[in-house]
Amino acid sequence: MFYRLHQFLNAVFPKIDSWDIKWALNHLSPEASELFLKQSWVEQRHAIDVTKKIVNAKNLLSHPDLETLITAALLHDCGKSLVSIRLWHRVYIVLMQKMPLSIWSCLEQSNTVFASPLKIATYHAQWGERLAKKAGLNAQVCLLIREHHSPKTDLGHILAQADNMS
Repeated sequence: MFYRLHQFLNAVFPKIDSWDIKWALNHLSPEASELFLKQSWVEQRHAIDVTKKIVNAKNLLSHPDLETLITAALLHDCGKSLVSIRLWHRVYIVLMQKMPLSIWSCLEQSNTVFASPLKIATYHAQWGERLAKKAGLNAQVCLLIREHHSPKTDLGHILAQADNMS
């Protein structure tokens, strides 16, 4: 419960300072930095929080795997930068995640105001993968962005776990 309240307050009042931005950009190539900066402050704050959870978890990762995971964590929601996301969209998506998939699918395919947020939630990972590929990021980063909600790799599971905790 407190986790969701904290998440809501971060969405309403995203606190991000220049040190956070510098820290994130220090870990990214110029092309990846451009993708990061196109994200909303809410997504940037979330991405930094996810990344710090990964860095602080002390996973037994090689340096290259950790760097790949950091890049993917900072950009995992970059696909959302292609659309405008309102606060009610975020709240609605969180509430809908508790509903049966059949209800989600029915609403997502409807021609109502309730379809758009669900489509964003469903497709932002694919959009993000396309943006990352277009920016020339390595294949593993692109894969991690695509699979961050349905991980199939060990690194993907680490990213998904940190994402779900933030």
